[in-house]
Order: sequence, then C-alpha cells, then structure tokens
Amino acid sequence: MKNLKFVLTLIFTLGAFSLSAQNGKIRGTAFERATGEGMWGVQVVIPSTGAGAVSDFDGKFEIEAAPGTYTIQATFVGYNSVTISEVVVKAGENTVIEAIWMEEAVSEIGEVVVTAEAIKTTDIALLTVKKKSSNLIDGISSQQIKRSGDSDVAGAIKRVPGVSIQGGQYVFVRGLGDRYTKTILNGMEVPGLDPDRNAIQIDIFPTNLIDNLVVYKTFTPDLSADFVGGTVNIETKDFPDEKTTSISFSTEYNPSMHFRNDYLTYNTGGTDFLGFDDGTRDLPFDGRNGDIALPITGDPEIETITRSFNPNMAAKTANSKPNVGLSISTGNQVDFKGLKLGYIGAINYSNTTTFYENAVDAAYVKPANNSQYELVADTRFTGPLGVNDVQLSGLAGISLKSDKNKYRVQAMHIQNGTSRAAYRTRVRSNNNFNTSYVDNLEYTERFLTNVLVAGEHYFNGNESSIEWKVSPTFATINDKDVRITPFTDDAGNITINAQEGGEANRIWRLLNETNYVAKVDFNQNFSLGGRESKLKVGASNIYKTRDYEIQSFGVGIRGNQNNLNLNGDADRLFAEENIWTPSRGTGVYMENNFNLSNSYEGRINIIGGYIMGELALSEKLKSIVGVRVEQYDQWYTGVNQAGANPNDPTGIVYNDDNVMSSFNFFPSVNLIYNVVENANIRASYSQTIARPSFKEKSTAEIQDVLTGRTFIGNIDLVETNVNNFDLRYEYFFGRGETISIGGFYKTFSNPIEMVRQSQAPNDLQPNNVGDATIAGFEFELRKSLNFITPALENLSFISNVTITDAKVDIDANEALGRENGLRTGENFSSTRSFVGQPPHIINAGLNYTDYEKFWEASLTYNVQGRTLAVVGINRTPD
Repeated sequence: MKNLKFVLTLIFTLGAFSLSAQNGKIRGTAFERATGEGMWGVQVVIPSTGAGAVSDFDGKFEIEAAPGTYTIQATFVGYNSVTISEVVVKAGENTVIEAIWMEEAVSEIGEVVVTAEAIKTTDIALLTVKKKSSNLIDGISSQQIKRSGDSDVAGAIKRVPGVSIQGGQYVFVRGLGDRYTKTILNGMEVPGLDPDRNAIQIDIFPTNLIDNLVVYKTFTPDLSADFVGGTVNIETKDFPDEKTTSISFSTEYNPSMHFRNDYLTYNTGGTDFLGFDDGTRDLPFDGRNGDIALPITGDPEIETITRSFNPNMAAKTANSKPNVGLSISTGNQVDFKGLKLGYIGAINYSNTTTFYENAVDAAYVKPANNSQYELVADTRFTGPLGVNDVQLSGLAGISLKSDKNKYRVQAMHIQNGTSRAAYRTRVRSNNNFNTSYVDNLEYTERFLTNVLVAGEHYFNGNESSIEWKVSPTFATINDKDVRITPFTDDAGNITINAQEGGEANRIWRLLNETNYVAKVDFNQNFSLGGRESKLKVGASNIYKTRDYEIQSFGVGIRGNQNNLNLNGDADRLFAEENIWTPSRGTGVYMENNFNLSNSYEGRINIIGGYIMGELALSEKLKSIVGVRVEQYDQWYTGVNQAGANPNDPTGIVYNDDNVMSSFNFFPSVNLIYNVVENANIRASYSQTIARPSFKEKSTAEIQDVLTGRTFIGNIDLVETNVNNFDLRYEYFFGRGETISIGGFYKTFSNPIEMVRQSQAPNDLQPNNVGDATIAGFEFELRKSLNFITPALENLSFISNVTITDAKVDIDANEALGRENGLRTGENFSSTRSFVGQPPHIINAGLNYTDYEKFWEASLTYNVQGRTLAVVGINRTPD
C-alpha cells in the first residue's frame, strides 16, 4: 500500500509539474505617462482566469498562464484602466509587453484599449522619456540602431540631432568636442583611449552591446560640471524580459579594397586576428635604463642590442580579405528563491580591411612672396596605405531583484588592434623639393575593461529611493614598434640621409589610465500645492591616474652606407651582413633617443555634491532648480625639455605637485511649460566648466616623427568657464512622431585651443585664447507619411538640422601672426571660427517598418560642414 501511495503521489507530482512546464508567462512593464518612469503597484490581471500580478518599483510584472490568446487589464486607483487584447501565450515561452502607459483618470475617458502589437516599439519609449525628461535630451534607441545597420557607437550616434563624428572616433555635440563633450558609460565616467585627446574613442563600443544612446544637451546638477556641448550616455544592455539568443554573421565586400593583390601589410603577429599583439612587437630594450654606447667605443653589447630588434622594416603586398563580423548574445530572467535573477552575455567580433591605392596627406603654406595667393605644398605624402582593424569585445552581467531592491553586476572588456602599412612618396619644400620614399609600419592596441556594481532601494511606499554605483575602469593604448624608414633620392642615389630626409626611427608609446568612480543619489517624492514634486541630493567621487611614456630609437649607420647595398629596401637595414659588429667596424646600429620630457604621470581627484528639486509650480509649469559643487585637484609629475638634463639649471621638475586646485559652484535652472498635452516649451540656464587634460597641463614636449610637429604642454593653463542658454519648443504626435525647434547660446571665458608658435609653426601648444560665443539653431522632425495616403502608413521620414555660428576673439599674439601672413590687399577680422565647430550638421532618413511581417528597411544620409582643425599663424594657414 505504501508503495502504491508513493507511485500515485509521484504520478500526480510529475503530472502537475508537466502541466506547469507547459504554461507560458506574460511579462511586461507599466509606465506612468506623466513621468515616463516605471510605475509601482499597478494591478495587471487576466479577467477570464483571475490570474494576475502587481508591478514592482521598475514597473515590471509577470503572470503565468496556460497557452492561449488573452485580454489583460491594468488598473491603478485614480488612473484610466488599460486593456490589451490579442496577447498570445505559448507553452514554455515568455510573451513580452514592452510598455503599458498609465494615465491619470479624466472624466471623459475610463478605459484605454490597445492591441499587444501596437506597443512593441522602443522608439516610442525613448521619445516618452525625452518628453518627460528634466533635461533637454536627444537619443537613439537600439531599434533605430538596428535599422541604420551601424556596427559601432560612432556610426550610430551621428544620427542624433546636433551630433557629429570627427576622425571616425570622436563625438561632437553641437559642434563642440574634445574637452567640451563628455562620454559616460551607464552614467559613470570612463577614461579616454587617446593620449592626444581629452575624449574617449567611441568607435570601440559595438552596438550589439548597447541598449540606447542618450545625449544630454542641458546641464542639471546631478551631472558632472565639465559639461559644455553635451554629455553622451552609453547604456549597455540589461537582462531581457524573455529568454533571447541571437547569432549574427556579416560580411562586406568593396571591389576597390578587397581581394586586391597590391594590398599593403607586413609581417604581423600570430594573434593579430584577435585584436592584440602576441609579443612580436614588444620592446626588446628599455631605453630608460641608460644609453646605448656608440660604435666608436667598440662595445660588443651594441651588436647584441641591435640584433634584439625585429628586422622587418618594409611593407609588403598581400591579398586583402573582405570584412567579417560575428556577434552572439543571450539573456533571460528566472525565478530564484522568490527573487528575479537576470543574466546577459554577449560577444562581438569584427575584422575589417581598408585599402587606399593612392592616399594623399599634405600640408600647405603661403608663399614667401606676399603678392602670391596660391598655397604651395610644404610636405606632401602620396602612395598606397593598407589598414587592418580587429575588435573583440564581451559583456557579462547578472541582476537580482526583489520587490524593493535591485542589484546589478556587469563587466565589459573591449580589445582592439589596428595595423597599418604604407609606402609613400614624400616631397618637402624646405629641402629643395627632394623626394623621399618612406616605409611606414604601425600597430596600435587598445584595451578597455569596465566593471559596474550598482544597487537601487525603494522604501516609504516607493516615495523614497537610493541608487548607488561603483565603477572602476582600466584603459590602455599601446603603439608598438612604429617603424619609419625614409630613403632620399639625391640625383638617383637612394640613401638614408639624416639631414635631408631624416633617419630611420622606431617608436613605442604607452598610455595606462585608470578611473575609479563612485556615486550615490537619494530621491524623495513630495507634494507641492497638491502637485507631485521631487527632491534629489547626491554625491560622487572620481579619481583618475595616468602614466604615459614614449621610447624612441634611431637607426644609425656607421661608415659608408653604399657598402651596405640597401638599394632603397628597408628590410636590408637589419640584414645579417649589414649589422655593425666590433670586428666589422661598419654597419647599422641602434641609438637610444629616450627623452624624459616625453613622459609624464598625473592624478586627478574630483569630489562633487548636489541638491536639486523638480518643482511643479502649476499644472503646466515645472522647474528644475539646483546647484552642484565640485572640489577639483590635479597633480603632475614630469619635466620640461631643459629638466631632462640634470645639469641644466633652467630645468623645471615636478614631482607629484598640485598644479590645479579649485572649488566651484554650478547653478542650474530648467523650466518646462506644458502648452498642451503633447507640447512643451523648455528654457534653461546653467554655469559649467571645461578643464585641461593631463597632457595639456604639463611641461611635456613630444615630437611626432610622422608629421614633424612638436606638442608643447602648457602648465599655466586655466579652466574655461561657460554660460549656457537653451530654448526649445517640442510637439509629440504619438506613435514615435515628433517635431521640435530650438536655439542655444553659449559664452566661453578662457577657452582652450591648440595654437601654433610664431617662431616655430610646427610647434603646437594649448593656450587660453580670447573669449568666445556660440549661437545655434536646431530642428527635428519624425513623421509618418500616412498623411499623404494611408498606403504610406509604414513609411516614416526622419530629419534633424543644426546650424551654428561660433566666434572667438583674436588676441594680440594671434593678430600679429595673421598680419604677418597677409597677402597684398588682404585684411583680417577681429574674430574667427571656433576650432572644431561645423557651420551645419544635417541628418535625414526614410524608415519602412512592416509590423505584420516583422521586417524593416532604412535609407539614411548624414553630412556636416567644414571645420577649423588647427589655428594658423604667419605663412601657415588655418
């Protein structure tokens, strides 16, 4: 009998488990229409079965149901109920309702009825956030990124109004870049990956890891104060509402670049295809440990050191392969001891090849005779260039959520390797237009590792909340064994001539930067005159360190190089028979060109705090008022050119000295007037700041052997103070449609720009220049073409235009330089354009979406006006 009971119990248990396993789940999110935020406490039920759930603090809910088609209903006291029909549940699967919009009850409306298909669009969700945001924001959703087909953030972000990309890597908002535009990751600051810029290279972020991109165009005190053009927030994917697994493969073919037998490359490492060097290009000798003896000493160690360097110096031809890309991602959420456990994992790989059969790079100057107007080439490079770029990235994260708490841990690693090979003809006007033939081999590897640990906690009936984040980021950029070999043609005699064309060089450049960021925000909802308002206070700490060094080596030749039989072949430099030995007495040897002024270290610490209130002053007018305070400190370790020589009394040495310390208040006022239900007028004013980078506020003197230009740091730089004014009118039609028109105006005190030196135009130094102003106009339209004919309901037009006028006052030094470069009959204005500021940015596109057959197509267009890159002086033009 006991055995029979056991068998029957087992049968019923397995049966019940089987029935449960055949059920499906309805998951979704309830949003409050007035705020655009997830809504807590919404009752979501299936009236026909009685099954239901209550939304949590994120607005999330989950209902288990047997397979079938249902109608569900969402209710909350004082709000219109929402009924959603045609919700299909399948066995063992999750049906996701991305958004249920809850609106406060109006007497004429008691219920809103929609179908499940009508709410499946993240574009609408992003526009709702934009409509209700305290900031003036623009953005692009993952759905729109998918339509455009952009593979990295640099390609996607330029479709946002007023945003452009420079050099394929650097984001400009409203024409302002570098120090004036900030990029953050999940709301947290990350280090840049370029020693020459005060900005992060955003092409390193693949779009398949991204949830959305949001651009803040007005400052509020909960953002960092170094805010001028705008702040770009890259939000990585969180765990999904249903189990998803995606695998995609892509390939691209360009007949002018791929399957070309004349593609240039060189002998690379065995792991280049994974985006990093296997050690083939490692530095074999640490130049910081001391000089290499000269051959005249007969020291045998010279030969040993010379042989330790990779002998490959010349580019070679090979067959170029087409571009390939692979991405894999998976995610889900499951029940775990009464909690929701979510996870996500993603891997992205791309390998792209670019080939320019005749790349041209030239610098022009004005003729010495001021009656001549045509620019002449000072230096001109022409010739083939091959580039191979490999990127491998991964994202992994888990989240744990209860009714009142949510924890998130996420790690992301990105590695990128880029090799370049070129064989170029160089003509210089300053050496009688002699011709040189230059082999140029380069490799750059970039690494970025970011960890995010975050928590959210809700209490007092969800009227109060605390959100905290801790995020360390480790970044490295490593230029490994950059090789430049110039052969000069002197009346048919092809030699390496140090005086005419320069000697052969090999360079290693390393930057390590680490950011430690922590922040906490407290939110308290309260009633002001019976209207919902919010108080927000918070604090943050950002600590950065940077270590930068360059090691440079020259290739010397002892004796008559005609005996080496080089014949213009760079690879013969390190041929066995051409290396200097004590017995031979002639040949090639390595020279240590290490200069201490090329290296520096730095630290930055920023302690910030703020208080702000979102105050509903009337039914139509809301104000966001607050102030931020920041204590900024910067320390520097390094020497100037004279300080590199311990015997030079004019040398300046810094040893972890505090070179900048400031305490500032940053007020902000934003006003939002709700003209009608779907229309807002926004006005804002704020004070913000822009600060010099590690490299700029330094005594470093760094020469670029490729261009011949020398960067000279400026330890006396001061901060740039900025006043920001914004005005915008926006109207939301619904279903992701909107139109907006606005203007902005900014004033700059002590802006920082790169300026050429009067006596040495190839020397560039950051300076605080004259005061500047920027005035701009912005327009955006997203509209379905169904107003023309219902047949065009699925076709929509998207366009945004930004027009700017930026002026900088010319100071006395620049005025003198411009006067010296005037041609006969010319004059110059007391103002000029702002560096990097395009006069216009235009985006346009057509999107077609078939909601029934689930496919989309898009045609997009992007263009921007010419920009000033470097300010000219004397005969050197802008």
